[in-house]
Amino acid sequence: AGYDDFYEFQSPLMQQAAHLTMMGEKRLLQQALKLSSLEAQRVRVSLRDVPEAPLFQPTAKEFADPIRYIRSLHTIGERWGIVRIIPPPGWNPGFAIDPKTYKFSTRLQYVNKLQEAQGFDEGKKYTLQEYWDMGRSFERPHLNELQVPYEGGSIEESERLRKIGKIEHKYWEIVTKGAPEVKVEYGNDVDTMKVGSGFRKDRKVRSFDRLKGQEAWNLNRIAILANSPLRQLPRSVKGVTVPWVYCGMLFSSFCWHCEDNHLPSINYLHKGAPKVWYGAAAGHSKGLERTMKAHMPLLFHREPDLMQKLVTMLDPATLIANNVPVCRAVQREGNFIVTFPRGYHCGFNTGCNVAEAVNLAYDEWFPYGRLCVKRYREMKRTSVFPHEWLLMRYADACKRRPGEHNGHNEGRTVMHELKLVFEEETRLRRKAIKAGVETLLPMDTRDEEEGGPKKEEEVPYGSRAEGPGIFNAPREPKCKQCHLCHQHCYLSYMTCFCPNQDKVVCLNHIRYLCACKPRNKALFIRHTSLEDPSPPGSAGSGVRRGAGAHAGMYMAAR
Repeated sequence: AGYDDFYEFQSPLMQQAAHLTMMGEKRLLQQALKLSSLEAQRVRVSLRDVPEAPLFQPTAKEFADPIRYIRSLHTIGERWGIVRIIPPPGWNPGFAIDPKTYKFSTRLQYVNKLQEAQGFDEGKKYTLQEYWDMGRSFERPHLNELQVPYEGGSIEESERLRKIGKIEHKYWEIVTKGAPEVKVEYGNDVDTMKVGSGFRKDRKVRSFDRLKGQEAWNLNRIAILANSPLRQLPRSVKGVTVPWVYCGMLFSSFCWHCEDNHLPSINYLHKGAPKVWYGAAAGHSKGLERTMKAHMPLLFHREPDLMQKLVTMLDPATLIANNVPVCRAVQREGNFIVTFPRGYHCGFNTGCNVAEAVNLAYDEWFPYGRLCVKRYREMKRTSVFPHEWLLMRYADACKRRPGEHNGHNEGRTVMHELKLVFEEETRLRRKAIKAGVETLLPMDTRDEEEGGPKKEEEVPYGSRAEGPGIFNAPREPKCKQCHLCHQHCYLSYMTCFCPNQDKVVCLNHIRYLCACKPRNKALFIRHTSLEDPSPPGSAGSGVRRGAGAHAGMYMAAR
């Protein structure tokens, strides 16, 4: 069988139906049986139905500024979900990992059970060399079975001979049939702050504001570029602003998911065998979720938040057959893959490799971030950081340093987002007061002091650590979290004066606070006037420097 051939699609839904009978879940049983009947009509599926994701090969000039360049691809990326980027000739970041000393933990994955949403148990610890040796011993019989030439020499020699289509065909056959048992180990989410990065660290940086080209695409630094909104965060966030390394072997997988806070992400393949990616655009995310739930009713009945756990696969052909467009990309050594806001993506490794990934942001992400917070509120999942705080900090940065923040459409998206945030907050405050709340108090924000401008000193690579960092930002606000939805209460929150009451709720959930009358409750607010809000770090009505920055942007957006 090869890339052009077909494979039989046999899902585990009939087994699910048997379990449902035992559980007495008649409605879900009928749904599973109906779905199985539909699948029986779909005996053959072709991977040729999956189109290739857009490929870009920027010039050296275009490549100089990663945030600006990736932002220029947003419209296309928004339609496809993922794109592949090949750096210009001569770009070579090197490989800083010593395979003999680089040690990491792994997770066990049963490839044949990836449609059963089972969590991944802890695997063994390896050095990278030990992991490669294990991985290549594992893959030899599989490659022989597929009649893929196996070269016993270096990693590079064997990877050149691979037939990706045959491996891809076999992978989805194992996943969809649920047999035979195939167990692999994946070194995913390896913390670069503890173990180290694949990017070189032998240079010091005089100014992070002037990073270009070679240094700017170092994933340890992309979050702190001058035009990066994530620069405003006062501390590093593992997996978001601090990269994770991924050490893969044949068939090791990353399941369908969106990034935290629906941020874009960037993945670089340092060394080894290609990764096969699949992406679905933001506009089809709900369709993908519906299809996943329809094909796995029992699993989602047991775990409604299953899509957040990164443990479930569904083949791309099934999604396409259910009117969910999916694209495909083969990421080779030296290639970047960029995923775009709210885009679902998944994939697997075709052999031993080392990759590294981190999140990034740009202006057009903010609307997605706002809607993500709304979604997290419904799911009772806490946001990685207070969205309103980052938005206001970045708005200040745009105003202080015009022209540095990504050129076209300068500031319009940010101003519009500020307008929406302020209008919604004003509406909620008025609603609370109209309901009878009489006490308004300023939040205590005295510990959120302005960091102030830093001198252009030499900052060694890797100095970013948990806690206050090199970012020109105030301390992260110690936001209370809503008792009901677990969201950060950055702009306001409500509590009650009744005895033993320590609950706090956001203004969306004031009726769930307690049974006391509204006049017994207090509304704590960060800014006394949302038409003239002082910058983050101000205490209520205590207006400090820069107080008009957001007001000016808000009025301009009205």
